[in-house]
Amino acid sequence: MKRSVFAALCCVVLNATVFAADWPMSNDPGFDTSVENPMYGHAKGPVILLDAAHHNFHVTEGFIEPFAELAASDGYKTTVGASQFTPEFLRSFDIVMVITALPFEFTSKTEVTTETTFTGSEIEALYDWVASGGSLLVFSEHAPFDQAINPLLNRFGVTSSVGTIADPVHYDKKLGRDGWVVFSQENGLLNADHPIVKGRDESETVNSVVAFGGSALTGADYDNIFRLSDTAENRRHATGVGPDGMGDSQALAGEVGEGRILVFGDSNGFTAMNFDQEDGSVKSLGMNTAHHDWKQMVLNSLHWLSRDL
Repeated sequence: MKRSVFAALCCVVLNATVFAADWPMSNDPGFDTSVENPMYGHAKGPVILLDAAHHNFHVTEGFIEPFAELAASDGYKTTVGASQFTPEFLRSFDIVMVITALPFEFTSKTEVTTETTFTGSEIEALYDWVASGGSLLVFSEHAPFDQAINPLLNRFGVTSSVGTIADPVHYDKKLGRDGWVVFSQENGLLNADHPIVKGRDESETVNSVVAFGGSALTGADYDNIFRLSDTAENRRHATGVGPDGMGDSQALAGEVGEGRILVFGDSNGFTAMNFDQEDGSVKSLGMNTAHHDWKQMVLNSLHWLSRDL
């Protein structure tokens, strides 16, 4: 199935008869998950829960595997969990990763209406766990993921726009789509003073990343890591959802009680996917994207969440 990346993602949502084997994206077999200077010895680091209890598309379909392998190379321990969030369950983990969560199977519906992704008790359990010292890594994404995650984000004082983000000025001209927004030291949209961007030393400095659509975030009590420019727009998604609301960020970091939370408006940076194009070519979108530093951004994010920066 050959199609453009943007159309592919939208059509996967729209066409409930599309199955994983037919999707135009796959993990990049050439992506290097090694780490030159690991933070921890093998399996000596914090434990990361990869949430799979909420129809988490990236986790259940294996697109999270490059991230898990990279984290393991850095000494972290990852485990996939399909249990609802309870105080007892969360107690076993240092970092919880909630990515592409939905109240239904991806591709089965085009929008979230009255469905509930997380129960009220789950949200409270997760909030209390963070406030007591846990670290939460959570992603919004374009519609309908933004609709699904908003109740959880709202509990932490963060709101996601609904639709999909583009910037006709600050986008990657080589990739060629204005929905793929660049945050760099050069254009001033990357927060160069934040530890996540600076890393442990100059060799770990993040100079540029690109977001592949996703949503816009607002959170008054958080540091803005990826600042959206005045030319950024929230557009109606191809599923027909949005636009609703507009934020000023695609990455927020902050503290809640004794814990930490890091929120991204787009999740592709934590993957390493290849996408088939209509012309037969392949685009690499994620940690494997050339001329951007997503691999280092991912490592720095984990280091910040585990208080190693």
